[in-house]
Amino acid sequence: METEMSDLSLLVARILLNSAAITILIFGIFFRNHRRTDLVVVYLACNLGLFSIISILAFSPVSAGVGFALFAVLSIIRLRSFEYTPVQIAYFFLSLSVALICSIDLPSIVLPAVLVAFLLTAMAIVDHKSFREMTTNLMLTLDQVITDSKLLEAHLENVLNARIIRYKVGQINFLQETMTVDVTFKSKNDTN
Repeated sequence: METEMSDLSLLVARILLNSAAITILIFGIFFRNHRRTDLVVVYLACNLGLFSIISILAFSPVSAGVGFALFAVLSIIRLRSFEYTPVQIAYFFLSLSVALICSIDLPSIVLPAVLVAFLLTAMAIVDHKSFREMTTNLMLTLDQVITDSKLLEAHLENVLNARIIRYKVGQINFLQETMTVDVTFKSKNDTN
């Protein structure tokens, strides 16, 4: 009976830690910066689902084979139906990481709390407006093919009215005279 109460109190502490962490991650950082309600639902559902599954596996006598089978069934869900940006993938990964960290069966809540605080702090820093807006990245389709690198950079600077940090040519279509270019740039109006 005492062991069950101890397990239950630890589970409640894990639920509270996970709930606080995912709330800070989704609403305190992600939604404030990106305003994507559709992705809030995705991140929250994945976090809570994974937390619940791992908690059940940690507190039940089911074999590891059942856990792997469960994840195999869950892998049917396709994330490729929507094209995620690298930042969205980072938030998705963090929502899953928080769930895993909070639900792993450890004798204390201290280590998960420290790791979750570390993850949230790191994400708050790298997705802060001042860091995020240092440069802009775009995938452009040009209506002409420019094969000379100096001419292409000058053209991109002129079109974007920006200082080009880097660019990478994607596809070139000589028949339709188009090309795609992945460009990272900094606005000339930005004094930083």
